[in-house]
Amino acid sequence: MTLIVFIRHAQAVSNVNKILSDDQNQYPLTDEGRSQAKNVAKELKKIPKITKLYSSPILRAYQTATIIGEELGIVPIIDERLRERGLGELNNYRIDGSGEWRLKIIRRELTVKGLESWDSMIRRMYDFVKSVLLEESIIAVSHYDPIRAFISYLLELDEISAWGISLPNASITILKCKDTPESCKIITLGSPILTNEILSRL
Repeated sequence: MTLIVFIRHAQAVSNVNKILSDDQNQYPLTDEGRSQAKNVAKELKKIPKITKLYSSPILRAYQTATIIGEELGIVPIIDERLRERGLGELNNYRIDGSGEWRLKIIRRELTVKGLESWDSMIRRMYDFVKSVLLEESIIAVSHYDPIRAFISYLLELDEISAWGISLPNASITILKCKDTPESCKIITLGSPILTNEILSRL
């Protein structure tokens, strides 16, 4: 049995300024984001026998992972499969915060060259999950869309059907998996803390 703990990166400058970005070295964590990362690290200490900590290479995710790693005594391992959604022409695009750009794309009212597809994110996240199934308990720091894409796969939902999945910054999503990605059971989804009830189900 493998425990996979997905963490969405903590609040970054891009979140505050409502900018979409898949740039690797821009938009660090805000002071609030650093505080969020420290708080979630303390929550993660409640989980026994965490063996590895993986991170997207994007700065805001890696900074989050580094803060978590300092608390847990684990050095983050960069894994490209956890990276932000490839945004193509939307990279560094300012948004209104409502997610309207996603709806426009789904309705074919907006065409964006180079935007990574939902299925592409599912495939790489599936591949990541499959690759860690021999571990005991691992943490993976990633981004909203990639985490949401894999959760939607487990729930047999498409992108629009998974619209209501909420994953705030520095939130915790835990999967308990057997020998295949399809076997993964969702223990918690976008949780801010780990309650005794959640911990009892790990």
